[in-house]
Order: sequence, then structure tokens, then C-alpha cells
Amino acid sequence: MIKALVDEQAEVVELETKLRKYKDRTLPFFRTISHPDILSSLILETPLDTICTFLFGPNGRRAINLFKATTSALGALAWDETAKDEELTSIAVTASLAVLERIVELNQGAQVITEFTSIVNDLSTTIPEQLLQVGSRSLARIRQRLGVGAAMPLSGDRPPEQKRHGPVFELGSDLPGALSELGPRHDNDHANIFDIKILPTTDEIQSPRLEYLPSSDPTKQYLPGLAGLLDRQFRLLREDTVGQFRDAVQMECKRLTRPANAQSPPKRQNNGVRNIIYQNVALLRLEFDRKRGLQVVAEFDQPPALAKKGAKEREKWWRNTKQLEIDAFVCLVSSTGRVIFFSVCDPAPTPPPKNKSDEERDDRLARYWRASDQRPNLFKHADRATLMLSLVEDHSEDITWINGHLGKARKLRQSLVEFPGILLPSFQPTLQAIQKMSRTLDLPFSQFIAPDIQHAGNVEIPAPAYSRRPGFAFNLETLTGGEPLRLTPGQPFDDTTLRERSTLDDAQRRSTINALRSCIALIQGPPGTGKSYTGVAIIKALLKNRNVAQLGPIICVSYTNHALDQLLEHLVKDGVEQLIRLGSRSKSDLLQDLNLHQISKEIRPTKTEGYEKHRLYENLDIVLDEIEELMPGLRDPAHWSNVKDYLETHQNSHSQQLFGRGVDENGFQEVKGKKFNVLNSWINGAPKRITSTRAVSELLNANLKDMSGLERSALHKHWVQQSTRELNRRFLHLLDSYRHIRDSLKKCHQELDLRCLLRAHVIGVTTAGLARNLDVLRRVRAKVVMIEEAGEVLEAHTLTALLPSVEHAILIGDHEQLRPQINNYEFQYDNPRGAKSSLDISLFERLIHPQSGYPKLPYSSLEVQRRMYPSIAELIRSTLYPKLQDHLSVSTYPEVDGMRKRLFWLDHNEKEDASPSNPGQSFSKTNSWEVEMTAALVSHLVRQGIYRNEDIAVLTPYLGQLQKLKQRLRSTFAIVVGDRDLEDLEAKGLEDDNGEETSATTGSVRKTTLLNALRIATVDNFQGEEAKVIIISLVRSNDERNCGFLKTSNRINVLLSRARYGMYIIGNAHTARCVSMWDQVITILENDGNLGQTLALCCPRHKGTPIEVSEPDDFSILSPEGGCDRKCISRLRCGHACINKCHSEPLHDAVRCLERCQRVKQGCDHACPKVCGDPCGSKC
Repeated sequence: MIKALVDEQAEVVELETKLRKYKDRTLPFFRTISHPDILSSLILETPLDTICTFLFGPNGRRAINLFKATTSALGALAWDETAKDEELTSIAVTASLAVLERIVELNQGAQVITEFTSIVNDLSTTIPEQLLQVGSRSLARIRQRLGVGAAMPLSGDRPPEQKRHGPVFELGSDLPGALSELGPRHDNDHANIFDIKILPTTDEIQSPRLEYLPSSDPTKQYLPGLAGLLDRQFRLLREDTVGQFRDAVQMECKRLTRPANAQSPPKRQNNGVRNIIYQNVALLRLEFDRKRGLQVVAEFDQPPALAKKGAKEREKWWRNTKQLEIDAFVCLVSSTGRVIFFSVCDPAPTPPPKNKSDEERDDRLARYWRASDQRPNLFKHADRATLMLSLVEDHSEDITWINGHLGKARKLRQSLVEFPGILLPSFQPTLQAIQKMSRTLDLPFSQFIAPDIQHAGNVEIPAPAYSRRPGFAFNLETLTGGEPLRLTPGQPFDDTTLRERSTLDDAQRRSTINALRSCIALIQGPPGTGKSYTGVAIIKALLKNRNVAQLGPIICVSYTNHALDQLLEHLVKDGVEQLIRLGSRSKSDLLQDLNLHQISKEIRPTKTEGYEKHRLYENLDIVLDEIEELMPGLRDPAHWSNVKDYLETHQNSHSQQLFGRGVDENGFQEVKGKKFNVLNSWINGAPKRITSTRAVSELLNANLKDMSGLERSALHKHWVQQSTRELNRRFLHLLDSYRHIRDSLKKCHQELDLRCLLRAHVIGVTTAGLARNLDVLRRVRAKVVMIEEAGEVLEAHTLTALLPSVEHAILIGDHEQLRPQINNYEFQYDNPRGAKSSLDISLFERLIHPQSGYPKLPYSSLEVQRRMYPSIAELIRSTLYPKLQDHLSVSTYPEVDGMRKRLFWLDHNEKEDASPSNPGQSFSKTNSWEVEMTAALVSHLVRQGIYRNEDIAVLTPYLGQLQKLKQRLRSTFAIVVGDRDLEDLEAKGLEDDNGEETSATTGSVRKTTLLNALRIATVDNFQGEEAKVIIISLVRSNDERNCGFLKTSNRINVLLSRARYGMYIIGNAHTARCVSMWDQVITILENDGNLGQTLALCCPRHKGTPIEVSEPDDFSILSPEGGCDRKCISRLRCGHACINKCHSEPLHDAVRCLERCQRVKQGCDHACPKVCGDPCGSKC
């Protein structure tokens, strides 16, 4: 039918007939295959691609004929004065361009066929510009793929062209792949990033040459524009993630390939990624799981730390160290040179499905519940540990190698290298997305993000494409409390109504309006200025216009799960409906029922989907049964039954000679009452008189009885090899079938997810979750994406979030706060050697502060902070944010109870702890004196009795110090008074790490550890959060004046901007002062009298009593109960005197009186026998 349609169009000559055929036949066909629901369907993707490939035809002739006729018909339709239906013309242009785009995308050959370029040029000149606008996105994509001039901007005018610079290379730069003067470095070194495997190959690991790493300077990249940007982001991100564990594997490869007597024990590297090496690895057997696919059981030596330990101790050690947990990323390294990547998987097999007959299910269950002692176990055996591994990538050569190296008998030197900090899903999907983008070059706003030509100065950003349609105006009633207000992009806007009726401040209003007016909007928000609040206002305004603008779902992206939960909770509480959250890491109770996994359970599949899933599961069972039949042969390739099966198929004469008389299930034959093994008897039963040594090729047709012993052994070896090769071939074919079925089933499940997402108004997802779900999210046709924490997101992740359908991107963040986290210090902007890479510069920061050659985009800034007391805010206002203003509310904050000042730097000269001599220990820094001082100050604040567990936070830059603080605070108990009951506390996780209960309550009084009375975190993990009181342990105190992590203004900024009421810094000012920003901060504190070597406390009852502390022990002497050293003079509620030292009112009310109870029991004259502080019994 399709061929007839194409041929019919090509044969028509008269224009009138061509137009009629197009309207009656071609256009309905185009509208069908370009319908959004068809294009977005995962199940229909393959059939649609088949149709488009057929339309392309041999050498593109079929598509050329079809679209030449289509171009003529569209021109006639567009300029026909009698045609009244302008909507039909728009639909025809949109559908035709969408089909052509799909054909060109699928067939790279179109790029070299000049007729396609002519068709595109004819379309551009034949159809009026206003009609082409409806298909501008498809036309731009077609031009990009065909290389027709520069890609047309997706929105707005083209930036002014300047003279384009030719490629410039750094002196001595060794280009990638075939472009290198020395040739490719290895088999994974390619000029095109699409051809690079994500995980390193064995050849790459063993290569001595350094990888090609492009510069951040666009003039020094060998590819221009967007292609150059994607090339740079891919190579740098891959080197930052893959490069470090590649180098660790290379070291282990070199160790194993040295002679056994020259080998040294594996050593942990002092730099690079953390890794743990397990020695003397053997691959025992293959398993196959219904859900996880091919698995390998591996065995290795127990770690030296477990020598002479019992089974329970071994189990505890493995559990506490968290080594080789499920999903851990590991690498098998063999002395043969083979390197294979695995992930650790659950040793318990997937249970059989429930849709089987009782008999079949019972049989499968019996196999499923195999004896527990056969399952891999890390701790059961004293000398050797076993675990189940799953291949990360199913390469046929790896599987064949594994099949040939199974069993303990293999005397190979093999190690297993574990990388505890690496999770493959955290970087692999992003890298794969960039590779795909490098093929399609379909990034929105590429003319601003990665222009092909050099720019100077600022550029004007046009309005979103959807808002430039005639008659469109934004309805802003959600911002004005219902008061009518319209914003027409490109027209003057009177914000009087918005200023009078909105709850936004001036800067937030300007930012909101600018965000709606710009197709790519940047909003910078200093700490506490309401970035999330502004983001919510923008989203609500967009949702008000959702139907008119046909926006589809708005995608909200955040770097962290915490920030995403906060944003989505704000939207839900403000009444936003149809919201879906992707990902399983949410900790919000409010969002639990809005998770995609939960919602998709309520969607019923269509009959077609149900039939397809049923068919796929049936095929899966067939494949699994065939694999199960093959597994015994794979586990024992030399088994007699494998030889018998091979001979029956390939050498029937030999089969008849050996097994023609029949054998039992064990390969035995009975002759004269005696049983003998047929195959072994033949191998070992050669007459001694036969001594011939013919080649195997001559033996294939010879009589088995006429062969010598050597010939029989050689022929048997040949049979085993051929049988094994045949088994491997069949097994790999079945694996391909299994993977194809699993992929098809995944698409069926994703189709249900897609149906849910298409009904959503807002979709919330993290950057990592977006990359993992890219195939589905690309199909929701979202026109708006908002990225929060944009200054903390790697550019590669931001580029991935800019889906091809996006017409409006809003980036909210602060480039003055934390930059994106990367692994390799050599790529950091603050490292003099890393400046040329600058991988930790976000797209948000690069667009605001561009390098030479990139355009500078306009951005809005929020200016009013509502978090910090003015004196605290002054520390970042004077150093980073000169326009930052204080909201009136922050001046009314109460004083910090128990303290004389709300802001103070306790200066000291106590040195940081020495680095550990054992290279296997952590290299993180600690300071024991600051640990004790921090614990004492925390205890003092908690004793004031008014701060809840979320009100106080302890921050430090180092994980080592964090661990020491946790251990110290966990061992100290305090009385906490609050209005939450025990169940609420337990729900908040207030229990010790060992699972023991740490709080006991009677009413509202609780005993708990100091650790549970506050929050404690590293600086990097506290961005976006705040607390009433912040205590900071700087750690670094040394003669070299080395500040370590806190030498960058970004981290200092985050550290100093978390406190609301009060902030106390414990650190060596002399060490810190060598950093410019610290010097400014210290000067401000000195001028205000907020820096010294003694800290002033304040007794809540005797405020005039001076209390100065400079050592941890001073607190217990001068303020033992959180007050002063006087005795409490207030009486208890019962009337007895308080025997404690001076303390706060809440703690005074919590004192248990130990005097004899004077109350008389009701109903008798007896005195209560209990102490006064205990409740009296109801009966005598």
C-alpha cells in the first residue's frame, strides 16, 4: 500500500492532480505516522522506523520522488487563493516536515545525497515564512542533519555573524583516534565520540599513552560549535569517572603479569579512586537468572583481617565494612590480560512467575529453593568467600572466555578489584545521552550555548517559540491573587498591578517576568533570597497558561533528591495537581503516592499491550528452558553427553561406531553382564600394535577402531573443542534472544509509564534520574524545563536535561555557591593545571561569565535575603554580594540563648591531628581539640532547653572530622525538652547506629545523645539547608597555613550563609587568613569585636554574671548545667528546693524531686511512700 502511494505520487505530472492526490492520500498517511502519540510510542518505534526506512528506499530515490511531489503540492496549497482552510495548510506543512525529519534522522546516507538539500531549499522558498514557522523545529533539525548552511536558530534572530576562526590546536596536542600523528592509542580511541565504549577496553587499560583531553577554549578544539562542546563534555566526564578506575585496574594488571616470584602484595593507591583488591579469584560456575540474566559464581581468599575469625565475626565484619554489597561495581583482572567488569548481585534467584500450572510451578520452585549451602556466601567459609556476579556488559568474547576458564583447577593469577564509591548508573546514562546527542545535534538553544561563530558582548534572547504565536499573552492571575493581568512577549509591560497585588519582592518580580519573556532564562539567587519560592511562582504562572500554549508537562530538575522534594512539596501545598515524581530516593511522605512507580500500577494496559506482554513472556519461557538445557553442558564441556550430541549432528558414522548399541543415562553400556564407560573405554582401549600419528583432518573419516592411543586422544580433544564451540554459539544466540525479549518487555512497561507522564502537569526528577529515563522523557513532548541548583549541576547533565522538544529553559542557581562535584582535582577550575579543562564550571556559570568567544547571556538576580541576621549576612554581603539586602523580618530574630553574642570566631592555636602513617587509612583531616570544643558548646546550647533537633547544626569541611564528631556526640547524653512525642522522634531516625534505643521519655522530657539533638554534616552536603544556630569546625591549623578545602570562596560562602540566629566558628584565624575571602571575613569580625580566644556565655537567670571559656573543660567548671556555677535558687513546682546548679527554666521544670512525697493518698490517711518527683499511685 505504501509503495503504491509513493509510486502514484511520483507518476502524476499535472499540479492540480498532484495536489488532489496529496490531500486525499499522502496527507492522511503523513498525519497518521507523524501523530505525536505515534512518534512518542515505544512499542510502535520499530514498526515506524521500518516504514520510514522503506520510504527512503534504495539510495534515497523513493523519498526524493515522494518529497519532490510533496513540495510542489505544499506550494500549490499555500499559495492557492481559493484555499480557505489555513489550518489545513499548517497541518500539512507540519506533518510533511515531521515525516521528512524522521526519514533523514534514520538514514545517514541522506547527508551525501544532494537532492535532499535541493528539496529543503525548495521548501524554504516555496512555502510562505509564516507557514514555515509552524514546522520551524523540524526544518531546523533537517538542516542540521543535512548540513544546509548553519543550522537555523530554533527561536529568535540569528546572532550577528563575525569572521569565523579556523581550528587552532595547542602546541604538542595529540588528537584522538586516526587524527593523531602517532595513530590511535588503542582500540577504543576514536575521533567520533559515538564510537567510544563507555567502559574501558582491555587494550585501553594496557595502553601507555595518555588520553586526548580537549581544552575548554573553543578556539583550541578540533570540532566547532555544538559538536565541539559535546566532544569536550563527553571526553572530560568520561575521564573524570572512568579514567580513575581504569588506571587502578592497569596497576593490578601490571602486578599480575609479573612473574609469580616477583609479585608484591596489592597496594592501595594514595591518589585516584578508592579501590579494594581481593586475591586468588576463581570463577566456579555459570548460573542463569530469569530477571538478571547470565551470572557467574566467583571465589576468592578471605581478607587478612578475617584470619582466625569465627563465622559470626566474619558476617559482622562484611556487614559493617559494607564491602561487596549488592550492586557494587567490581572488575575481574586476569594474568592472561583479560579484564571484565561485573556488578555484585543477590545470590537468591528470582522466583518463578505465578502464571504457571501448579505442576510446572512446583518443579520450578524446587529448582528455585536450591540448598542454601550452594548459594554464594561471603562469610560461611574461613578461608574462601564466594559471591554472585553479573556482567555489566554482555560481550560475546568475554562470555566465551569465561566458559573456557571455569573451575578451581585453573591455575591463573586473578584478582577482583572493587570500587566502593562508583555507581555505574551515576554516569553511564549521561555519557550515552551525550553520544546520542552528538549524532543528532538536536540541542535546543545551541546558537547561544555553543555557537558556530565567535561572539563579543551580550546577546538578546527571544521569547519562547510557543509564546510568539499571534494573539498569545501570558495570564498572570496566579501572581496577582486573581486580578486580571496579561504579559505579551515583545511588548511593554506595566508591572503596577503585579507590584501591588503580588507577594513577590521587586527582584523576584523582575526575575519572574524576565523568565517568562526569555526562551532561555538565568536567575541567580544568593543564599536565602527565595530561589525556590520564585521558581514555584514561575511554574504556577506557566501552568495557568498550559492549555493555551500547549506546553505539555513542565519538567522540574534538581541535582539532589532533597532539593527536588522541597520544590515538589511547595507545589503540592500550593494546590498544583497532576504532579509526578520520578525516582525511588524520595524521603517525603507527602510525595509517596505521587511516585511514577506507584501511579503506573493503577494504569491498565490496552488489549494490544496485554497480548504483546503475554506473547513475550511465553517466548521468554521458551528461551529460558533452552538455556537451562544448555547449562549442564557449559558447566562441563568434556562431558560424554556433549560429545554424543555433537557426533550425532556432525559425524554420524563415528556416532554409530561409539554409541550405536545404546548407552544408559551415565554413558555406560552393558556387555556380558559388565558395565563399562563407552567413551573412556574407546579412548584408553587402543591396541598397542597401532602407533600411527595421523592429523585430525585425516581421522575425521577413519574407522575408530583403527586409531592409536595418541590419535584417539587428539580426536577426542577435537570433538570437545568443536562441541564447546557449538554450545557457545547456541548459548550466545539464546542470550541475544533473551536480551531482545527483555528489551521488548521493558518497552511495554515504559509505555505505561509514558501514558502516566503524558497526563502529568509537572514532572519532577533529579539530573541522574533524568539521564536514566531519557528514552521516556524525550517522548513526553515537554516544552518547558526548569533546572534548580543549576550552578551545582555539571554542564553535561544540564545539556542532557535540554530535551529536543524544549522551547523554554529556566535555570535557577548561584554560581557563587558550590560548583559541581567532580572526582579528579586535575580538572578543577581552581587548580592551575585544571583551568584549561574547568569541568566543574556549570553551564549556568559559563553563560553568566563566558569565556572568550562565547556570548554573555542576560540574567536576573534576587536581592532580598530572609534567612540570616544582618550581622551574619554582612560577611557575604561585603565579600560577594554588594547588592544583597536584608528583609525587615531578619532584624527581629531573638538572641541565641546561653550566649553573649550571636556571631563569634573562637580563635585558637591547637594543631590539627597528624596524618595517619598507614596508607590504607583515610587521608581526611581531623582536629581533636576542635571536636571536644564543639561537643562542649553543643552540650551548652542543648541545655538551654529550647532548641529542637533541627535547630542546631554542626558543619565541617572534612569527612574525617565529621566521623570524629559523630562518635564524640554519640557518646554524650543530654536532656532534651520539646513537644514531640517518642513516635515522632523515632520516625525522624533518632536512634543510634547500632540500633539501640537512645532516648527515654516521660511526657515531653527526653534523654538522648547529643548526636540526636542536632544535625551534623559536611559543608558540601548542607547547601540549600539552614539552621537557627550553626557551629563550624574549620579543622585546619598548621604552620604551613594550608586551608585545604576552604580556600575557595564558593565553599566559604556556603559555610557562612547557613545560620539564621547565630553562628560560632572554631578555627585558627592565622591559618585561614592567607585566603583572601577569609582575610576579609576575619577583618569584619575583628572590627565588630566578634573574634577572640575566649567565648562569652550567658546565664539565663543571672545575665550579668561574666562567663568566658577558652577550653573544653571550662564549660563543665563555669557552666555545668548550661547556666552559671551558682546553685539554683528557684523552687520546684512541688515547693521543694532545687539542688542543681543554675540552669534554664525548661530544664528546671524537668528536674525530678527526690524528697519524700508529702501528699496524702485519697480514701485513706496514709502518706505516699514514693519520692516527690514520681506520680502517686491511684490506690493505697
